[in-house]
Amino acid sequence: MIDLAKFKMNPAEEQVLGRLLRAAEPRMIAEFGCGLTTRFWAEQTEARIVTWDNYPEWIAEIQALFRAEPWFSRIDFRAYTVTPDGPRDVEKDAVPWEGAPFDFLFLDGPRSAHPQNFGRSGTFRFATQHAAEGATIVWHDADRPHERALARSYFGHCARRRSANVGWCQWTAERTGLRATLNRLNPLA
Repeated sequence: MIDLAKFKMNPAEEQVLGRLLRAAEPRMIAEFGCGLTTRFWAEQTEARIVTWDNYPEWIAEIQALFRAEPWFSRIDFRAYTVTPDGPRDVEKDAVPWEGAPFDFLFLDGPRSAHPQNFGRSGTFRFATQHAAEGATIVWHDADRPHERALARSYFGHCARRRSANVGWCQWTAERTGLRATLNRLNPLA
């Protein structure tokens, strides 16, 4: 049985996530890395949540822990494989999605700091393909240099913010001009 307390975010991160969630009032949430945040979204919204994880055993454990919750039926748990194989600098594929765009996306897996499952670029790519205009995109581990580089690469044209190891932006189609250039250079994300 999983001891979820080991994976709990610190209170400052939870405050930032709660503030972002309340401001977004999402109807559709995409999450990469199921766990305590899955419960956090479900308990604070009425949104439909699609959550992907690349560890099927972890998904099964999380489902068993949450099965009795009244919000469980709003969660769509999905397993995926990080492709293609290779180190962090190999661009990863986004998981397929045929549904409506998401208005809130949380990117917390697979961790790009762990060699056995480098793959965060695929989740950032997914966000660029499946975020609705104006969607809130949030990523965890935003203080890591690699995560900052990914944010600049994929969300560089958007104004990015960071607080308590959480990065976020409001998604907009890529534009050109001075504002987009300044956003791309933003060292805070």
